[in-house]
Amino acid sequence: MQMPIRSNHIPSTGDYTNLFERLSKYILRYDDEWLSEIKPAKKEDIDTLKNLTQINKYNYHFPKAYEVYLNYMGQNDKGLLKTQLPGYASISEIIDFYEAIHEEEPDTLSDRYVHFFQKELFDGQLSFDFTQTNDPQIVMTNEDSQFVSYFADNFEKLLFQCAFSKYEGLNYDKCIVFAGSPNMLKEAMQRNNESEALSIIDKFSKIYDFQRAWFSDVNHHIGFKNGISFYIESRNNALCGFIVGDLDKQIDIISETLLTELCVDKND
Repeated sequence: MQMPIRSNHIPSTGDYTNLFERLSKYILRYDDEWLSEIKPAKKEDIDTLKNLTQINKYNYHFPKAYEVYLNYMGQNDKGLLKTQLPGYASISEIIDFYEAIHEEEPDTLSDRYVHFFQKELFDGQLSFDFTQTNDPQIVMTNEDSQFVSYFADNFEKLLFQCAFSKYEGLNYDKCIVFAGSPNMLKEAMQRNNESEALSIIDKFSKIYDFQRAWFSDVNHHIGFKNGISFYIESRNNALCGFIVGDLDKQIDIISETLLTELCVDKND
């Protein structure tokens, strides 16, 4: 019988050489079929995608973390990347998307942004920002391949953010999901006399002794301690997320404090 999992289950840091090992170790605790259901991208499809995106023309290279992703689950990641946004991430779908751009709107091909995820309503993409060529940030771009907003620090962090938000709730007795609005966030910052949500979250974390996960960034705030974890996402100038925990770890008291400090509403 598997022993209960606690805060030591949080994925460890590393690099691209052990990325898949670290990611699969976390996911397989909750989904023992994941490894057999994911499908790698074919080498010829990876070559096709490189040609369509024209990264070789601009002397860019896919981030190492994305290459690992393609080699292990580029055709089917079992819904991992669409955890935060509904859309399409398989290499065959991204190839279709790029082929349509070449045929219908070649003038929207970007020399800065390379898309790897298409939003479900086809009104934008997640893209690599190759103005930073070493480890490009993830940004949101629109249908004309123009910058919209920052999304995540890099692809490795995005993978673990998606995995955490998809599976962490399975680790505990109770899960409280919450969401707010831009006005609620303004109220929270005014009440706490802070200019950004991160400062409020950091203050809460210090009071309750939460550690900040290494795969957190400006938009994604992940905290954990023995018996309780939280995930908070900043999106469209509002906050949403969840806090999960065991009933014997004061989850009700701590979650109530968090929701009050962030001025967010609990989802029924």
